[in-house]
Amino acid sequence: MKKILIPIDFKRSSYDAIDYAVKFFKKEECQFFFLNAYTYDVNGFNAIHLLQANDNIFEKPRHTSEISLGQAVNKYIHNNSNEKHRFNAISECSSLVDAIKKTIKEVEIDLVVLPGKDNANKSMERYSKNTRSIIDNIRECPVLIIPSSAKMHENPKFVLASYFGLDLPKAELENWYSLIKIANGSIKIVTLSSKEGLSELQKANQSKVRSHLEMHFKKPIKIEYIENAAALKKFAKHHSDYIICLMDRKPDFWRKLGITHSRITDLGPLPSTPVIALHR
Repeated sequence: MKKILIPIDFKRSSYDAIDYAVKFFKKEECQFFFLNAYTYDVNGFNAIHLLQANDNIFEKPRHTSEISLGQAVNKYIHNNSNEKHRFNAISECSSLVDAIKKTIKEVEIDLVVLPGKDNANKSMERYSKNTRSIIDNIRECPVLIIPSSAKMHENPKFVLASYFGLDLPKAELENWYSLIKIANGSIKIVTLSSKEGLSELQKANQSKVRSHLEMHFKKPIKIEYIENAAALKKFAKHHSDYIICLMDRKPDFWRKLGITHSRITDLGPLPSTPVIALHR
């Protein structure tokens, strides 16, 4: 049984992501875990004020989180007739990233699904702060990012996009292929380079991945060449029925300091194309 974690803040984009995930896994036995992380607003309080504060300051955020989660779970229990699906609620007083990491470990989550754009974020060029933080820090399992305007298509096309400068780990490819099988999708490889500009190492890594996937898929897999990330974003704009998959490198020193970000974060939101982040 698949275990799917969906962090929610009760905005419309949260429910769009849930709806997409429910349709994606419609033929699969799944447990969906709705996670809401909250903190206490103690701005302006000194230590003495905190000691004298009444319980309502601490109880209200927890109570609000639990009530809202209960309403969300009840909505999907009553409206989703799929007997293969179960819905659960998790309320955590914690930062969002810490709450996700804790839940992944304790529940043994297979996939994190999150909205690709926060409604409060007016820019289409950048993910919201929470989404960027999750992409940059959650590496324990694949992350599926769902734009609000994304539609779940029958037999979607899955695109693996890579520079192929590094060998792609088989375990992550297996994770990705398991999602393709669930959605009854097809596969395309997009190499982020011109065909003529490939090094021998890139050619070898590309060939290895192609052979590994063809062994599973039992069909020839097409390769398309797109020269850079900007061109990939343009490609995604015209292929909303695709699901783009990118392999996120292990964070280096500068990324751990928060100075640089994941290439997936730098790519920015794709208006209607879901993205799957796998990890080296």
